[in-house]
Amino acid sequence: MGLATLLLLPLIAVPILCFTDITFLSIFDLGDSSVFSVLFFISAGIFFGLFIMWFGDLPFFENTLVEYGKMLGNLKINTSQAFFLSICAGVGEEILFRGAIQPVLGIWLTAIIFVGSHHYLYNEKLTKSNTFPFIVMVSFLLGLGVLLGWIADEFSLWHAIAIHFSYDLVQFMYIREPN
Repeated sequence: MGLATLLLLPLIAVPILCFTDITFLSIFDLGDSSVFSVLFFISAGIFFGLFIMWFGDLPFFENTLVEYGKMLGNLKINTSQAFFLSICAGVGEEILFRGAIQPVLGIWLTAIIFVGSHHYLYNEKLTKSNTFPFIVMVSFLLGLGVLLGWIADEFSLWHAIAIHFSYDLVQFMYIREPN
């Protein structure tokens, strides 16, 4: 799953970029930002990941996130797999969504497609368990997608990759099997 995300999503990005004047290699330009500013975004991703874990543990989400937790718990990953999957998702998804789709469709539509592409939205037990908390959860994820889009526009794709990687890492480390 991780390797497919890392390799296939950037391959899908290449023909999409043909509809723009952007070259594949240019999406990796750091721009005026420093490499050190990417470290700040890694920290921000950790913060957002921890915030979502805390927020998701509120009683309001109890019925909704139980199914989500079961679904993620079924992955049975260890620490090294958590790092690998986080790198794959951060790099592969950001190249496709922020690097290729966003220049064509804009931040908001890309964020909607990004959230819609994640399979947990189609889990019948999750979506029907408690509709309003599910809508709130999806709204937060949409907000994260918009934030990633803004970060890619204002800073660089590397910054969006950094926050995506570290957010996913927090989530995967939370559900991982003890080593």
